[in-house]
Order: sequence, then structure tokens, then C-alpha cells
Amino acid sequence: MVNGWKRLESVERLGLGLLFLSITVAGVGIINHHPASDLVLIIRDTFNDFYANLATELGSIALTVLIVDRLHRRREEEQERQRLLLQLGSPDQAFAIEALRQLSARGWLVNGFLRRARLTHASLEGAHLQKLDLTGAWLGLANLKRAQLTDSVLASAYLQGTNLEHACLRGTDLRGANLTGANLTGARLDEATRFDTETILPDCTYWSPGTDLTCFTNPQHPQFWCQRQPHRDHERTG
Repeated sequence: MVNGWKRLESVERLGLGLLFLSITVAGVGIINHHPASDLVLIIRDTFNDFYANLATELGSIALTVLIVDRLHRRREEEQERQRLLLQLGSPDQAFAIEALRQLSARGWLVNGFLRRARLTHASLEGAHLQKLDLTGAWLGLANLKRAQLTDSVLASAYLQGTNLEHACLRGTDLRGANLTGANLTGARLDEATRFDTETILPDCTYWSPGTDLTCFTNPQHPQFWCQRQPHRDHERTG
């Protein structure tokens, strides 16, 4: 018992000491005010003396416990969300895809959770990323080959050197996105895919109305442009 007391933190010792003191004071007070030898009478009189204060204190304690528990759960949930976000940016594809699955299953991919997310080098080949808000996300050098990005928002996203080969970009918002050096070979665009004059194309030029985007997506285009992907070079040398 002595060893157990020594292992307690100072705050815990203080709390237990005060609890013992309060019980002692209450016991002495009860004996002085109710010297009757009948235990039933002592319990009845003690209850009559303390029931109002006891009810109030118990209510306060219950409310405090509920609030503290709620705050603790929120903190744990936020820590888990951040852990999965870090995992989502992993260069290990299986690891990243599993994080995406868990985030989706828990409904945590809504309400702009991925806005400005740092997912550089993320390996999300073939990932289902439809209708997600990735505004301002950092996806440089990420592998999004064959990724489903239909109706997703990538406005102002950093996509330098990103592999978007055969990715579905139908209805995707790319206004203000930086696509410098990105691989758009075979990427599927449509009239709903949005660009603006702030969108930087793979060849470092800015999009403008009438820009022929097939020179980035169609390898058969006479002026086809495609930059070798840094992550591919790394895979070859690794």
C-alpha cells in the first residue's frame, strides 16, 4: 500500500488526501450532532441534513464528467483524423488507400477536411476521390494515375509533377491549379472540367479560352507534350 501511495502523482495524492479529510470531517460532524445510538436515526437525520447539497454536487459532478468525456472524445477523434491524413499522404500505395477507406467509412472526407492537405508524394493510383474538396491541396509529385476525380474541387491545388495519367477529370474544378510538369496523358476531360486564366498548364503556360488541351492528353497529337515523371525516374533507379 505504501509503495502504491509513492507511485501516485502529487495531484493524485492531494486529491485523495482532501477526500479522506472531507470524510473525516463529515463523520465527526455527524457524531457530534447526532449522538443517538440508533443507526437508522443517524442515517435518516444525516440524509435530511445533506440531501439538497448532495443532489446539487452529484448533478455538478455528472455534468462535469459528461463535458470532460465529450472533450476527450473530440480530442481523440481529431488525433485519429490527423493520423489518417498523414497516412493518406504515404508513398506506400496500400497504406494510403487504406487511410482513404477509413476516412470515407467514417464520413470524415466531407466539410472540407482535405482543403490545403499536404499529400506530396502520395501514392493514390486508382483511388476514388470523386466529389471531394481538395482546394489548395499539396499534391506535388503524387501518383494519381487512373484516379477518379469526377466533380472534385482542385481549385488552387499544387499539382506540380503529379501523375494524372488516365485520371478521370470530368467536371473537376482546376481553376487556379498549378499543373506545372504534370502528366495528363490519357486524362479524361469534358466540357464541365473547369479552368481559368490562373490555371498553370503542364508546359508552364496559362490556360486561356480556346486552349487545345489534347496536346497534353492525346499522345497522337502532333504537338503532344509530356514531361517525364520524377517518381518514375526514382522507381527506375531504385
